[in-house]
Amino acid sequence: MRLEKPRITNVWATEHADPVCRRMTSRLVIEATLPVFHRVRAPSPGEVCIDLLGCELAMAPATIAVNDGLVIDVAVSVGSPQPSVVARLEHSPSWTVTESAGLPARLVVDFDRSPIRTIFEGRVVAVDPGHGGSDAGERGPVNLLEKNISLEIARLLSTRLGLAGAAVVMTRTSDEGVPVAMRFTQARDAGADVFVSIHTFGSLDRAVAGSRTLYFPDAESELLARHVQSSLVAKLPVVTRGVARYPGRLPGDPGMPCVFVEVATITNWVEEGWFRSSTFKERAASAIMIGLKRYFAERAGRSATDRKGNAGKQEGDMEREREREGKSEEAREVPVRVDAIPIRTHIVSEHERITDVVRRYVQGIARPGDVIAVAESVVAITQGRAVLPGSVRPGPLARMLCKLPGKDGSLATPPAMQLAIREAGVGRVLLGTAAAGIGRVLGRKGDFFKVAGRSLAQIDDIAGTMPPYDKHVILGPADPDEVAREIRAATGVDAVVVDVNDIGCVDVLGSTLSGKSDWLVRALAHNPFGNDDQQTPIVVLKPHRA
Repeated sequence: MRLEKPRITNVWATEHADPVCRRMTSRLVIEATLPVFHRVRAPSPGEVCIDLLGCELAMAPATIAVNDGLVIDVAVSVGSPQPSVVARLEHSPSWTVTESAGLPARLVVDFDRSPIRTIFEGRVVAVDPGHGGSDAGERGPVNLLEKNISLEIARLLSTRLGLAGAAVVMTRTSDEGVPVAMRFTQARDAGADVFVSIHTFGSLDRAVAGSRTLYFPDAESELLARHVQSSLVAKLPVVTRGVARYPGRLPGDPGMPCVFVEVATITNWVEEGWFRSSTFKERAASAIMIGLKRYFAERAGRSATDRKGNAGKQEGDMEREREREGKSEEAREVPVRVDAIPIRTHIVSEHERITDVVRRYVQGIARPGDVIAVAESVVAITQGRAVLPGSVRPGPLARMLCKLPGKDGSLATPPAMQLAIREAGVGRVLLGTAAAGIGRVLGRKGDFFKVAGRSLAQIDDIAGTMPPYDKHVILGPADPDEVAREIRAATGVDAVVVDVNDIGCVDVLGSTLSGKSDWLVRALAHNPFGNDDQQTPIVVLKPHRA
């Protein structure tokens, strides 16, 4: 009898806060259809290899950029005689390995981030959110203000630095005007080692884009600027405008290395859209922190690619996750538990058929009785419904209406609103706008989409998905019911096309299932999809019935 081999469906990495040990780790997770036999080894300083013994790859081989200050990237390869996962590291930490059963089965490698804490301990960082109060700074073409963006990123940076062991002084913590001289005084009084001022760039030419880091004219400031700028470019989808000397005058010598970080260009439509994304701002803060880490390491005489320390140790303690259980009034028809298996794919493009992509990745994993769930955005991309904003000419109505949803709205840029008008027609969009105004007075939300059309709610504005489509507006998929039927015909397994977000909202757009799908909504509420770095737009659901 031939034994079934574990199939590797997904590999991902994230920073993880351990509430028990009160420490941060860089977590590498390998997901599979069965528990994985493995061997962890360090073939060279700064490299950890996980050999996946007797396994097969169901996901696409890939090199996953991490750049979290400890893990540079993770390479997943087919290998011979078995697949392997190799993590490249900036330092040589210890690590622990845990396993959990269930679907998916998980192999978790936690890399200790104490080398980063060692670098930051005893350091004082002055974090300066640029502008404030009556000084709004640059303005985006829709409605974002530099002073608000700089404060949001500064708060995120302050939190990260605190977790890394640094002391932080914020020159402003609210929307207040603080003279530049006073900001430097606060930093000097706190004994700050460096001064980091957070900004965005602005230009009258909306085609201008990118990030830049300015420095006070001294060698230490320039070194800090170069580390921060290189980290921004590695972590964010921005083009680099390089580093340069600060062109203006400062009120005296700051007395410490001083840089002004222009994270991206707020006057560019696409990059203003990026600033609406909480993920983009989190990554910007992470990139600045990593640049600071590398600067402090170099200044202290420790190379940012230091390979000293322990070669690592492996602990084989086993942990078993509790499986989620669903309750139902109709026990015979509704599953009591649903296992969700996200599958990492290549970057799916408009030149592919979604049925071919799905069939390729679910082979050997999805079986009759399962459900294949596909994210609506990847379906839309394969249908050619990813639109570059530069190809859209927003009219006066779109320019006016896009200001109404608020800075985090899904139709908050002129191109997105113009595409919504093109999809639904001027009349329905105006009726939806009127309904939204009445609903706002009555304390209701969602009236715009109820009247203007459900399909408009599926539009992902700029930054709604992963590169290279983070520069696009993604329309909702065309005929999702037909797409679901085609996937079932190609695989023999029921399929759904869904729109899921990170706050638990699940919208089933197309389905081959009959009857109620409450269990499906519950199974997807934690959003196992990943249209960003995770690259998991396909999820196989395996229901278990009583």
